[in-house]
Amino acid sequence: MTTRWDPPEPAQLPEWRAHMLEDLAGDPALFSLREALRAGRSTLVPSVPGIGATQESVGAQLLVRSERDRLERAELYYATPDMTALALAAAQSPPKEPVSLRRLPSPAGLIIFGEPIGGYTEDATAALAGTIAYHPGIPAPITTPIVAVSWSQWSPQDISLDRGAVRWTYRSKGRERVIPPAWRGVWLTFWSPRGLFSGLAPEHVIGTMRDGSVMTAGQIDAHRQDGGPVLAWDNEMLLATGAPFEEAEPDTTAQWAHVLYTAWQLMSQDGRARWTEEERVPRPRAGAKRDARQGITDSGAVRILRVHSAQRPPAVAAQEDAEVSTGRREPQWSCRWPVRPYRRNTCLNPGAHGAGCEHEDRIVPGHIKGPQGAPLRTGDTVHLWDQQPAE
Repeated sequence: MTTRWDPPEPAQLPEWRAHMLEDLAGDPALFSLREALRAGRSTLVPSVPGIGATQESVGAQLLVRSERDRLERAELYYATPDMTALALAAAQSPPKEPVSLRRLPSPAGLIIFGEPIGGYTEDATAALAGTIAYHPGIPAPITTPIVAVSWSQWSPQDISLDRGAVRWTYRSKGRERVIPPAWRGVWLTFWSPRGLFSGLAPEHVIGTMRDGSVMTAGQIDAHRQDGGPVLAWDNEMLLATGAPFEEAEPDTTAQWAHVLYTAWQLMSQDGRARWTEEERVPRPRAGAKRDARQGITDSGAVRILRVHSAQRPPAVAAQEDAEVSTGRREPQWSCRWPVRPYRRNTCLNPGAHGAGCEHEDRIVPGHIKGPQGAPLRTGDTVHLWDQQPAE
């Protein structure tokens, strides 16, 4: 039976973050990142020339240190399934504006989505090739959903060591380049549910444990169930300030970044173009004290993001879409938005248009024009519902 992504209740997000920080403090996280660096599966590669330890060991420690710092400072967000589907619908075309730090809802954050924003399928047996966990055997195709993203503003100058300068390399599309110290932008880390989320037969051999015994799909699934609600690091990428967005290949970090940035855009639109409603779930005092002991500097409320009632699809349509969702890949929205939301380049100061005015993306609602049963026609007019439709 294929396992679905089962998101937490919004009030549980602080506990999930605490588990993530505990995981990052342990040896398994260092081992996993060290092996990822050795196998060339990490996009960001830190190194310290002239240090005695292996570059993979040093790199893993720096990546863990960076991620812990990001999570400790992160504001927490939960995107409901409808909000997730809306971001996916609007992100079918990449953002037209260049990357802007003003779109970030907070300098550092962690957002968990009610539905996956994407995923990818790979042969787990082949993916372990070149690592000590590799065990030759029959293919083990596994679909990994991407369900959360952490972020922060970042520059290579943010991390330094007494033993030497940190050199950062960026791997993208088969190429490597050194990141200059003056680089500024956003560091994104993508997270998947803990374990391999296999869905394979329990006895299916996937790899080799550290003690030499075989690692089966059943052991992985049992470990996920016993380990509690924890997300696992999947990959990361950088968004350079002022850089344009390009068309993204399916099942890539670039595609997931389009969804995240689109969600930020939706959150920032206001007035008649408002897309979202926000509810805050406060952190209990006892939980805030635990956060302080763990080094968490932001222990505020969890921000629940919903589609605004003026734009929200009918409950029946949302339910129909939810019923066909696999919980392992991004959901479809055939019932929610028959004409999907689209982007429009908007001048923010029409009186000075063409003479130094500023433009930004505005996301226009998807809608149906005309009487029920008539052919669909699209245009630039925005129709707002003034109440929640029943059907």
